[in-house]
Amino acid sequence: MNIPVPARLALATLTLSLALTACVPPQTPDLPLVTTLGFEGFDAQQTALKLRGGTPSGLLSRDAEPEYITVAPDGKTAYVTLQESNAVATLDLTARTWAGLKSLGLKDHLAAGMGLDASDKDGGINIQNWPVQGAYMPDAIASFSIGGQTYLLTANEGDTRDYTGFSDSVKVADLKLDAATFPNAADLQKDAALGRLLVSRTDADTDGDGDADRLVSFGGRSLSVWTTDLTRVADTGDLFERKTAELIPSSFNSGGTNSTRDTRSDNKGPEPEGVTVGQVAGKTLAFVGLERTGGVMVLDVSTPAAPAFVAYANTVTPDADPRSGLAGDLGPEGVLFIPAAQSPNGNNILVVANEVSGSTTLYSVADSGHLTLLGRVQVTPYAYDKGAAEIPAYDPASKRLFVVNGATGGLDILSLADPARPALVGAANLSSYGAGANSVAVNNGVVAVAVQDTVKTNPGKVAFLNTDGTERAPSVTVGALPDMLTFTPDGSLLLVANEGEPNDDYSVDPAGSVSLINVNKALQSN
Repeated sequence: MNIPVPARLALATLTLSLALTACVPPQTPDLPLVTTLGFEGFDAQQTALKLRGGTPSGLLSRDAEPEYITVAPDGKTAYVTLQESNAVATLDLTARTWAGLKSLGLKDHLAAGMGLDASDKDGGINIQNWPVQGAYMPDAIASFSIGGQTYLLTANEGDTRDYTGFSDSVKVADLKLDAATFPNAADLQKDAALGRLLVSRTDADTDGDGDADRLVSFGGRSLSVWTTDLTRVADTGDLFERKTAELIPSSFNSGGTNSTRDTRSDNKGPEPEGVTVGQVAGKTLAFVGLERTGGVMVLDVSTPAAPAFVAYANTVTPDADPRSGLAGDLGPEGVLFIPAAQSPNGNNILVVANEVSGSTTLYSVADSGHLTLLGRVQVTPYAYDKGAAEIPAYDPASKRLFVVNGATGGLDILSLADPARPALVGAANLSSYGAGANSVAVNNGVVAVAVQDTVKTNPGKVAFLNTDGTERAPSVTVGALPDMLTFTPDGSLLLVANEGEPNDDYSVDPAGSVSLINVNKALQSN
């Protein structure tokens, strides 16, 4: 088509204007630079909300420890996992206030399809129903919409509070079980039964008479699907343990290798930790990293009430010594889906950062949902179990991947120009901001990094970098121990989960909180 010169100039001007606009977050002039929301308003409701307590503080505002955040696709609401409290908080991003907070309840391991392998001393694989309830205690959370309805996905890892000053975990064998509730207590407390299972001390005695009226284990060992009012619509039950038992029996419930087979059965099993979601060939797929057993589960959640197993990818060499650097990808921590429209090769890609092996792995995602190893980069020198590859984030314009390196405290910068050969092209030294990075997020070329203070109970910072690792704008102070952070879809706000863990003797216990950073103001402060 022959377009007149004036029209071509006008079109070019409009195109340039739109391109420039896309690189600048929407204006939010009425918002302060930082709004930090604590949980003090829920302290008086902790019992009524049935939130896990029993800590020295006895206050939700101290116990909440926000872990992960997802923002609904419409950008109006965020959902925050409070892992140790076994709850999710809902944040109204328009009003910038909490809209609610709800306990996730307990999973019944006596129900059909909800079994678990509860012992590392039972001779191997032994998935069955037990009189145990599981606190879901999710780490990562993701959101997606189908048919105008938003759903949440939680990776139900579980976590304990274990410090020199306070511990909430105990083995079943070390509890006095209520005789009426557990008439077969002697059998249950054998090592090959429940005796070795790690459960919550603080959740055990419901009537205050000194014995355990219920057994509450840490984590659901599953993926759950929830509505936005935190009504559970599905749970994968014992699927992860059953599938790993079927597909990699020699390293079932392990630390990833044959030498550690069954060692995790008494303690959170495969530990689903990271979850992300992607649209593939008209299907909505969930990708779940199993932190201990290793590998990634792929589930079709297009029908939210009926998640369906698609595939399991595991690149571990199970007979290798995990400390040798030859065992492959151990300890998946962060998972990231790069849609075909943004990927460097025009195909759907899944990125997995493995904290134990310090490797970052790329998979091609087929239309079927199956994963094929595409590329891999190993941190050198090899750093076993140092968190040398934790959380990844991707910038499509520069084709660069940013990976938190807990071993150095910095941020590794990888080029994905050829995703089959990811290459380290730089690293950001973050020592001027604090002790080290915990998480990273990218939006429109802005790289945001959560950095904890050298004293973890002190307020931390968010560093704003360019894609080459140089400073983009001055850092912003947030709450104690900032962890996961994410941008809203329009890039106007950056949400930061300030975990606020206590120190080891529990003498200092900072409040957990979520900080909302006005991105435009943060960038203009340079």
